[in-house]
Amino acid sequence: MKYLNNIINWGLCLLVFLLPWQTRWIYHDNLVRNFAVEYGRYSLYGTEILLIFLLILGLIKRLCCHREPSKARRGDPIVITILAIIAFAGLSIIWSVDKTFAAYSLLKLIEGVGLFWLVAYSVSSAALPTLKNWLIASGLVQGLFAIYQFFTQSTFAFKWLGLSFIEAQNPGASVVQFADERWLRAYGSLPHPNILGGFLVIILLLIVISLWQIRKRIIVEENFSRSLLYLNLFYWLSASVIFFALILTFSRGAWLGLAIGFIYLAVYAFVKKLKQEKIVCLKLAIVFTALWGVFLMAFPYQLLTTRLNTVERLEKYSITQRLSLLAQAKGIYKNHPVLGVGLGNYMKELQIIEPDKFGLFYEPVHSWYWLALTELGVLGFLLFAFLLINLWRKTDVISRALIISMGVMGLFDHYLWTLSFGLMLWWLVWGLAIKDGNNE
Repeated sequence: MKYLNNIINWGLCLLVFLLPWQTRWIYHDNLVRNFAVEYGRYSLYGTEILLIFLLILGLIKRLCCHREPSKARRGDPIVITILAIIAFAGLSIIWSVDKTFAAYSLLKLIEGVGLFWLVAYSVSSAALPTLKNWLIASGLVQGLFAIYQFFTQSTFAFKWLGLSFIEAQNPGASVVQFADERWLRAYGSLPHPNILGGFLVIILLLIVISLWQIRKRIIVEENFSRSLLYLNLFYWLSASVIFFALILTFSRGAWLGLAIGFIYLAVYAFVKKLKQEKIVCLKLAIVFTALWGVFLMAFPYQLLTTRLNTVERLEKYSITQRLSLLAQAKGIYKNHPVLGVGLGNYMKELQIIEPDKFGLFYEPVHSWYWLALTELGVLGFLLFAFLLINLWRKTDVISRALIISMGVMGLFDHYLWTLSFGLMLWWLVWGLAIKDGNNE
């Protein structure tokens, strides 16, 4: 059993490290007027294969230890609500127009729940710090890659890592444009800069919490080990690199998510009069401010002002498009208020409502909440709301910073619902928060 635990623990470390890499097999495309729509593709990711393997091992471990008490009890409201969500999402296949894609989306949902279960109830508490460090290391790699992309103003193609070639002059590339200049936003290995920004925000908040914990250990332990100092250095280096990379994503939703999550932690430290935590927050605020200063000295200030004042053509188009997508979502919800259009069927419903558009026109509304409401209706949305309330109660106060930031970012983007990486990140964060709460 010891070996099985080690395989699960180290397998999860590998999974969270590889999670941002988009290596996948696209085995079926959803074509709209001969254009492949991303939000209708059938894909199998390399990380999914690893996750399924770990889930099988987790179930074997559970069966072998069925006599031992488990924190995931049958009467647990979290377990009951998750099962109810899966059941309702499964039933939604009945009234879905595209039943095959609804079933495919249900499978993705179950995989996300499986990751949550592994992290919250299967991984050992002793392995949790190591798991977080591997996740932070993944963020560091993405940060370095993002900085490289911004300085070279291009990405390179490598199919085995799920990378495609992008440069600032490419039509459709995510850029900041002012006057006659186009600056490529940092993607990392992810499909869009906003997604990279959301991932980096979660990593930065994990680093803040980890710095709180390690500073306490350094103060308390008189003869602390050299490895503890190296770990402290790793956190500070990672925070600096990742924050600078977050700037280069130019993701306003991610910036806002980090600001609110960091302010939450800082206010908590000051209200509770936590001396070491306050020192960490003040030092990080100084480092972050200095990095903003370096950015503004090294690059045109219009990169920042363009993203904030929304006067330039691309920024106006972005706002207009988001409002248009929101109006579409409201229309779909009014037609299917109770049961929704079915899991994964938002795009199909959009194609039915407006059938004569070009493939690029079809895009999900930029909001996790509206997507959940339109696809699963009021009933499904209330189940998710009940789940979030119960999860919130089980998390510790500090880890709630992750939840708050993710909730803010979900207001402005859809990847937490529509993309495999987003679903995994959503359930992973909840799993980490619940695990911390159980340890408390």
